[in-house]
This record gives sequence, structure tokens and C-alpha cells, in this order.
Amino acid sequence: MPGANELDPAESLEAYIGNQVREARRAKGWSQTDLAAKVFSNKSRISEVENGEALDRSLAAKLGVVLELGDSLSDLVRIQERKTVREYAKPYLAKQEKAALIHTAGFVVPGLLQTPDYARELILAGQDDDPSVVESYVEQRMERQKLWERDDPPWFAAVLDEAAIAHATAPQLERLREAQEQPNITLQLLPFGAGRIMGSMAVMTQPDGSRGAYTEGLLVGQYFEEPAAVLRLQRIYDRLVSSSLTAEATTVRIEEALKRFK
Repeated sequence: MPGANELDPAESLEAYIGNQVREARRAKGWSQTDLAAKVFSNKSRISEVENGEALDRSLAAKLGVVLELGDSLSDLVRIQERKTVREYAKPYLAKQEKAALIHTAGFVVPGLLQTPDYARELILAGQDDDPSVVESYVEQRMERQKLWERDDPPWFAAVLDEAAIAHATAPQLERLREAQEQPNITLQLLPFGAGRIMGSMAVMTQPDGSRGAYTEGLLVGQYFEEPAAVLRLQRIYDRLVSSSLTAEATTVRIEEALKRFK
């Protein structure tokens, strides 16, 4: 049985992970301070983990090594991460991972092109969950960007609201400039006054030709595969493209925005 001030490992996955860390640490005769030093962390963070706070992948890997738990902690964290992804986004993210063609539009930089700091700022701005899971969300978003490392990365076309450029940091603007140089990526800016993007949307085509679409607002999103719904969103995307700057003119705007930081 757990001690008076300890979580019951059966209460949740987070409590189970915390119990695993606590028991392994005690088996080695280490204090929380001892363990923190070995994984380049601090006592308060180890205490948080042992008391059921979310554990990020990086720390899980280090703890797995020093506590001789193998990959078990990392595997549990991956399961935990799947729980933190909102249910409505799961079908979309699963399809995105294998997509051959992605058309997207939004008033922020698309997740597949975000830097960690930019992603963190956005997540914190809209975070209504436990703040301790923010780093987990950021790591998941960066993990999804590994699709660019595929042998056949997707063709990717994005319409960005001008606000996305206006509010971007220098590293994020650099990331967009680098992306624009890739042969499979096209970015187009929708200038202020030329139209408005409500929320974000994506239309994806799979290698077998099947299609799906996704829309998302602040608190809700929806994935569609019905042909009529996909076609409707494709038409919205096409109208946005027709009102946007060319890729070349967009690159010029990105360069101009970067001058603010020089």
C-alpha cells in the first residue's frame, strides 16, 4: 500500500509512473536530491514526478538509464502523451503523418513549421490544462515534424495570415524562410485587408488518393472525410490562395519582417 502522503499507483497513469520512479530510487538508496543530480534536474522536479505530475520524454529517458528501468518509462510517457492529445485531433494527426499533399491555412504558423519557442508560447496562451504538460505538448509537436525526414516528405502549401508574420519571433521567421527554400513547401501570405482566416484548416491527400479535411478553433476541432465537406474546405482554401501574395512576394515580406530584429 502507498504511504500516507503518497499517491495510489492505481489512480492514474501519472501516479503509476511516479510510483515506479519512487520505488526504483528508494531501491538504490538515493534521496530525491541524489537522483536529481544524476539526471541534471532538481529535487522539486523529481518530487513533482513522484507525486503524479507529467513526465516529459527527455527526463524519462534519463531516469530510465540511471534507475536501470530500460525503456519502460519512455514507453509509458508515450502512452501518456497520446492521452493528452485532444480526442478530436487524433484522426487528423494520424492522417497528417502519412499524407502526400497538405494544403493548410491559418492565422498562426502551422504546427509542422513551428519552432519550439513559438509552439510553447502558443500552447501557453491557450493552455487550460495542467501547466506541467506544456513541455509534453511542445515535444509532441516537434516529434510530428519528423515527417519532413521521410524519404517521401509531403508536398506542403500554406496560406498564412499576415498576423502570423507580424507576431513571429526572429527564429520563427528564419524557420519560415528556410522552409520556403524547400522544393516541396510553398508559403503564401494573406495581407491585411485581403481576407480573413477564421481559425485554421487543412485539406490532405493520402498516397492512395483518398482525402480528408480538418478545421480547428480555440476549443474545438473536427476531421472530415465526406467528399462534400472536403470539397467545401478545398474551395475555401482556393479562394484564400487567390487573394494571397505569390510565394516570391511572401519571401520578401518575411525578409522585411526579419529586419525588425536587426
